[in-house]
This record gives sequence, C-alpha cells and structure tokens, in this order.
Amino acid sequence: MKEENLYPFGMIGLGTMGRNLLQNIADHGFSGAGYDKDPEKITALNAMNQNNLKGFSDLNNFIQSLKMPRTL
Repeated sequence: MKEENLYPFGMIGLGTMGRNLLQNIADHGFSGAGYDKDPEKITALNAMNQNNLKGFSDLNNFIQSLKMPRTL
C-alpha cells in the first residue's frame, strides 16, 4: 500500500463501542481502520459512507493498512 493510503489509527473490535469511537474520530477529521472477525460488523462500518474509515476482516490486511509506528 502507498504511504498516502495508510491509516494513522486502528481499532480492534467493531462492536458498539469500537464502531462509535471510530465514527467519532472520523467526525473530527481523522481517518481510521477497524478490524473484526464478524463480517456483519465490517459491513456496518463500511456502510457508514465515511471515506476516511475502512473495515477489515483479515488481520494481516488490517495491520498492513496502518502507518508506522502502528497505533491500535
């Protein structure tokens, strides 16, 4: 992934708290990535139509989407 496509912040767990925290971060102009093993939670995050958020169900892809040093 190109450096400009990497996310500065990652959230593991996209239940109510994790998804809401990512949405709050996005509402304040920051971008972030989220990981969850439940595909429905990934779909819910990606359906928010916020261009600065992305959900991942593959842990390796999630980790690779984060800028170094990684902040989780």
